[in-house]
Amino acid sequence: MRIIQKDHFLQICASLLITSMLFVGCIKGSSPDIDTAWAEHTITPVNAVPSGQGDITLPPEPNNSYAVTYHGLDGNRVLAGKGSDHIETIDITLQGKPVWIVASAYQKSSIWYVILENGQWQAFQITRNSVQELRPSINSLPGGMPPVLIVDEEHSYLPIPPGNASILTHSIFLQNGVEVFIDGDQQLHLKSENDEILNGVKALPDARILADENDRILFLSDPTGNYAHAVLGDAIEAASITLIDTKTSPYQVRKINPEAGDVFEGISPIWVDIDLDGTREIIVTQSNEVVGARIVVFREDGSVLAESAPIGKGFRWMHQIAAAQFKGGGPLELAVVRTPHIGGVVEILGLTEDRLVVQASLPGYSTHKLGSRNLDAALATDFNGDGFIELIVPGQDQTTLSEIQFLNGELIPVWTQQLDAQLSTNLAGVAGADQQLLLGVGTEDNSLRIWIADRSSN
Repeated sequence: MRIIQKDHFLQICASLLITSMLFVGCIKGSSPDIDTAWAEHTITPVNAVPSGQGDITLPPEPNNSYAVTYHGLDGNRVLAGKGSDHIETIDITLQGKPVWIVASAYQKSSIWYVILENGQWQAFQITRNSVQELRPSINSLPGGMPPVLIVDEEHSYLPIPPGNASILTHSIFLQNGVEVFIDGDQQLHLKSENDEILNGVKALPDARILADENDRILFLSDPTGNYAHAVLGDAIEAASITLIDTKTSPYQVRKINPEAGDVFEGISPIWVDIDLDGTREIIVTQSNEVVGARIVVFREDGSVLAESAPIGKGFRWMHQIAAAQFKGGGPLELAVVRTPHIGGVVEILGLTEDRLVVQASLPGYSTHKLGSRNLDAALATDFNGDGFIELIVPGQDQTTLSEIQFLNGELIPVWTQQLDAQLSTNLAGVAGADQQLLLGVGTEDNSLRIWIADRSSN
């Protein structure tokens, strides 16, 4: 892969703009089935850059917007912004079964990329009054690979994965433009002009690489088969967490290990300041054969800040979703789903000294399918615009989506939407610059559904 220079980049974009204009709005026999109320006006589409054309990767810029399936590069599935109780729906028929969605705000619109089961993708630009499909000439990723979306002032694109990259995860780009990725042998690469392999570090093959504002990176590492629960895509879990400061020379590398006999069961931590003391903590699901899963909060030095009670039985999982102020004020609460495959129970955990204590619970929800690497089917946001964060989660059979609010010590469903088929993607969201908050999912019937909470309509 090569990084092109800025002048060359502009020449390429000009030719791509002409190509994309020939495709947009001229799709024969494959146009999305869009609610006509949203197709009355045309817009000037963003220049969608083809993914897979030669070995071109656009150079990252500081003002680029990066979208991932878990919403924040800190692993916290929280969508900023404020919605409304005025909600409209868009339904789009796709050319295949969707498996991943990434979306980003773009000026006064939003850009949605849908990855299909065969690795091909479709992209849509949505404004207040219209939907426009973007049709680049080449549109595929390795089958099953989760996407990362990059949007700048004029373009949107899915960066081309390096040829030796693991297809079970994706690259991230640091603020200095360095591409960080995991290869097929679980080695970590930091690639700019040179491709640097970090010796002595093995990442989980499907680990999501997290990053903070100081270009530090965090990921699950040291794959092990010592806990063969095998509900998250394979029987491999992590025996450590690795934290790397990429601004030191040599890199400062720190590993955090669980108690003997335990593993970290997931594909990424949540890396947030849960106690609001000014320093990030590392939140993981830690499991063993005796008591199953529990949530553990580590300080960055490896000491334990707090942990939850374990489920109490081996081979039972707890899905950590998001850390946010669900009740407002004070430290963050943590939203989890206990045993999502067996009667899934939504729980809000509060930080009390060295314990994470259940504040409220509500059964009947499932945020994960057995054997899937999609751990991003839920998020937290203020979708109804009342000033409080809600949790958006699928129902137990994943044919509904509900907004659950923490009110007066109880979890209350305040909005539920029936899907026409079972959920097949992550839950994506966009906080638009035009007083809109958008949520979107893909379903087994080859559909993309987007809900728009529009404050301007109140």
